Amino acid sequence: MLNDRSVREHPDETLVGLRRRHAGPDAESALEHWLTLDAGRRETATRRDALARRVAELRAAGSTAGPDLRAAEHELRAVDEALVVVAAQARRTLQRLPNLPDARVPEGDEPEHNVELRRWGEPPAFDFAPKRHDEIGAALGILDLPRATRLSGPRFPLLIGAGARLARALASFMLDLHTAHGYLEVAPPHLLKTATLEGTGHLPRFADDLYTVPRDDLWLSPTAEAQLVALHAGETLPEARLPLAYTACAPAFRREAGSARSATRGLIRQHQFDKVELVRIATPATADTAFDAILAESEEVLRRLGLAYRVVALCAGDLPFASQRTLDLEVWMPGQDRYVEIASISDCGPFQSRRLNIRYKPSTSARARHPHTLNGSALPIGRTLAALLESGQCADGSVALPDALAAYAGMRTIDPSR
Repeated sequence: MLNDRSVREHPDETLVGLRRRHAGPDAESALEHWLTLDAGRRETATRRDALARRVAELRAAGSTAGPDLRAAEHELRAVDEALVVVAAQARRTLQRLPNLPDARVPEGDEPEHNVELRRWGEPPAFDFAPKRHDEIGAALGILDLPRATRLSGPRFPLLIGAGARLARALASFMLDLHTAHGYLEVAPPHLLKTATLEGTGHLPRFADDLYTVPRDDLWLSPTAEAQLVALHAGETLPEARLPLAYTACAPAFRREAGSARSATRGLIRQHQFDKVELVRIATPATADTAFDAILAESEEVLRRLGLAYRVVALCAGDLPFASQRTLDLEVWMPGQDRYVEIASISDCGPFQSRRLNIRYKPSTSARARHPHTLNGSALPIGRTLAALLESGQCADGSVALPDALAAYAGMRTIDPSR
């Protein structure tokens, strides 16, 4: 959530930021509506304070003020109720506004405006026509999408035998790597309250993309970012505890209602997938260092697996709702002859911590402040498995696994006879 004081005092700058990220007319209307509600809230608060003083004066006057006191108390209750209503309306409206882009974010509103920063590794060369991972997985008998569709509908995974084993190995490999670098592993719940997802910015904006259990006011987690960021909701942390670093491997559930059909083959865009997530909570002064650390962790996974990738800075119009700056990692997929997004690393500034009421107490100041929250994928299991199958495929139909993963998987190749 944006800083209400900043929006109130600098509405024109807020509007410029919204237009820079191409937030659209709905966001601009929400800004105008919030300014009106905020003015009404402040006027009502002033009236409430005046009435409270009047009630105190009448109470001090004793029994002679009886009728006037009752009338003033009745009016004060009515104004208090009105203030609660308008304050809630203003908060809900402010929650509809996305985060504003950092000055370092490239201009633009389409994926082609994203800026490639660098590449690592050479895409593998084959003396045969490389296949897509879904074709490889089906031929090896480790990926059975038709049966998954019969069980749950389209775009759900079903890994079998060596496929399931490899997915488990990937999760262990990643978690061991991250915990060795200081991340605290968490096994979070997978069903979340509305308030949790409102706090992380997933609600109300993305309600149509989430799966819900309305009877219990619970939602299936769309990403472990939500659980890890919200771990300290409502808490004030001493500055000495920051930065905090958490990791988790957890399932993510997404309807992906607006996804393009061409990008949904195999394990690329599923309604359910496991993902290793990284989250850091840092002071504003150390946020860039925390961002670089998450990026380095994600890149290290790809490098140890020998997967060629590139780093791309998202343009302002392509930023996630809660992010003020995002870099994507895109892995080379030989079967598709293109780079495919496999991870996003985002600095959300104080946007989420303000919504979740997470604060930290600086050692040199009496006033608590909101920390930055940062998150990144390292990595989604399905897409990583897909990249390994496509990059390690051999002419005889087998798949060679990288050395870093072989010990975890208990095998160096996956072949049709396995």
